[in-house]
Amino acid sequence: MRRNGFLLGLLGLLVWSAMPAHADTPDALRDAAAAALQKLDQFAVKESARVKDAARATRDLGVQLNSVAAQSAPLNDQLKNRKSELEDKIDAIEEQVQKLKVQADKLDAILRKITELMPKFMNAAANDQGIEASQHILASIVQDQTKAARLADAIAQRNSDEVGSLLRHAFEGARVQVSAMPEGQGATVNFRVGSLVHCLSANKRCRGSPSSLGKSASRDAPDTEALLKQLQSLLVAANREAAACNKRVGDLLSKLDTAQRGSAPIDVDRAADLQRLMGRLSTLQSTASQVSRDATAAMDRVVARS
Repeated sequence: MRRNGFLLGLLGLLVWSAMPAHADTPDALRDAAAAALQKLDQFAVKESARVKDAARATRDLGVQLNSVAAQSAPLNDQLKNRKSELEDKIDAIEEQVQKLKVQADKLDAILRKITELMPKFMNAAANDQGIEASQHILASIVQDQTKAARLADAIAQRNSDEVGSLLRHAFEGARVQVSAMPEGQGATVNFRVGSLVHCLSANKRCRGSPSSLGKSASRDAPDTEALLKQLQSLLVAANREAAACNKRVGDLLSKLDTAQRGSAPIDVDRAADLQRLMGRLSTLQSTASQVSRDATAAMDRVVARS
């Protein structure tokens, strides 16, 4: 009889341990979500301040680039007005012309990179809903006991599709990727929302806590802050190379004032090459001005949104 009772007790223990989740797991999961939401709110405040500061600094660089581009306009006009003299003295100023070509190449390459990066940055900034989506997701778990229970069951059953569906339901269009659901009592799940990496656990298995929060770049969700830093670096380079280009034009004009006229007839091909260079300088000035306006407008939107 005692043996039968022992076997029945053992069987009961095995059944209990095989249940999808303890009765208190949904409540513990809600507590974990509440702790995660508090961490996320604190993170959001710091993140917003950091992004705003970076956006303002980038905006200042855009304004500076516009100023440097404006300074090149009268220099380019001087080159156009002295076109005939440039052609007459082309042998004497050949070295300055070649240096100016190299400088124009450097500036052109950087402006192209900024032009290519700007749409990526603007799209990432518009689609960067990681914090907002995460706040909705975590709040939905805290506020809805039924949802917390369904989530605990889905985790216990290792049903990543169901877990992802439950999390995504809280925020339309949210990109949620369920990455891990470690086995064990209670319920633990790791998931990504945009660039934010979350862990929720009913038994403190998130680095020894009920929740944890991290940030990691994703191909599907480019990191706005990383793109912002890249854009900032390119604008610094653009300002440097644009100023250097202006200096090269100034050097050429200075050399032109002291150069001797050539005795040989004007080389048509070299004159045409010089004309193309002057046209390119005007285009670079226009491009730099447009890039600076685009960057300034984009940063204004980031500051207003953050």
